Amino acid sequence: MKRWKPISIIASLVMLVALIATSTPYGEGNLAQADTSAQGDTVIVRAYFPSLELAHKVVISFEAETLESEYETGYLVMQVTQDQIAVLTNLGFRVEGDEQYTLSTMSIPSYPCYRTVEETFATAQAIANDHPNLATWTDQGNSWEKSAGLGGYDMMVLRLTNSAIPGPKPKLFITGAIHAREYTTAELATRFAEYLVDNYGTDADATWILDYHEVHLMLHTNPDGRKKAETGLSWRKNTNQNYCGATSNNRGADLNRNFEFQWACCGGSSGDPCEATYRGPSAASEPETQAAQNYMRAQFPDQRASSLTSPAPNDATGVYIDLHSSGRLVLWPWGFTSTVPPNGTQLQTLGRKFAYWNNHTPQQAIGLYPTDGTT
Repeated sequence: MKRWKPISIIASLVMLVALIATSTPYGEGNLAQADTSAQGDTVIVRAYFPSLELAHKVVISFEAETLESEYETGYLVMQVTQDQIAVLTNLGFRVEGDEQYTLSTMSIPSYPCYRTVEETFATAQAIANDHPNLATWTDQGNSWEKSAGLGGYDMMVLRLTNSAIPGPKPKLFITGAIHAREYTTAELATRFAEYLVDNYGTDADATWILDYHEVHLMLHTNPDGRKKAETGLSWRKNTNQNYCGATSNNRGADLNRNFEFQWACCGGSSGDPCEATYRGPSAASEPETQAAQNYMRAQFPDQRASSLTSPAPNDATGVYIDLHSSGRLVLWPWGFTSTVPPNGTQLQTLGRKFAYWNNHTPQQAIGLYPTDGTT
């Protein structure tokens, strides 16, 4: 059976590959200057874009929900307010109502193909029960609501590998749904897990992956926020009631600006608790961030020197992927500076290889806008 050499090109041993990214920047030129978060009734529209580059930036930057990215046919399906329509029009978009989409898909209950948090966790538990030699389902911490005694969820990880074959084995760690309203990501990771275990022993690739690798999946990295999104709200952050008011729909911290690495360093996040990219009051202040960060560190031992210019050594192994939707992008470090990282050539090569298979746009993360404190 074929075997790949371990991938040895991970800067900081934690690689960000935002395969299909929807996130909201802080400081994105004209988009950041406009108030695109106005409250009010929303409608679902087709927004025909004047250029693909601008479409990518709107999907990533705009404080409105992109439901579909129809890049090949020249439009985005978006749920927007009247104020947001005006901003799009000023940017050169042609906006039309999408009555058919409005009637068929108004909120998450109308998406029968996407499992809820509870259904996702039940699937993962069933995989572990039905395939004890291939899967384990473990608790790695608590969500904010569970930490505060308000219900909430455990921060669970599904680990897949053939335990009968000893390691050490190269590791893949995937986080899904760190931004709650990006519905597709947890489902994508869950279906990947189902495919691997269902096809083990019959499909050569699935068998090889599980025999000679470890696959680690944090299917819901923001489960509290996801439950808010499942009600139809365009919810991005966690639900921490200490930020922006206990009952505000703008409360919480953006978990993908709350990580310790380069936290609040470079204008790539917001200090306003009501903003979509609020970074939290301190680095890794949120329990969800702590759970993900601690799990990463347990899987990927630090082999780099402390300087940002120090490369990871050639025998470093492992891949980390943070799934987002729906920008159709493959992004790699750094996001906080335009400086090419010390393993930049290797990261670019891997990112381009990923993009070859799915036609996404590959680029260094800062090519869209600065981010700091990210995965």
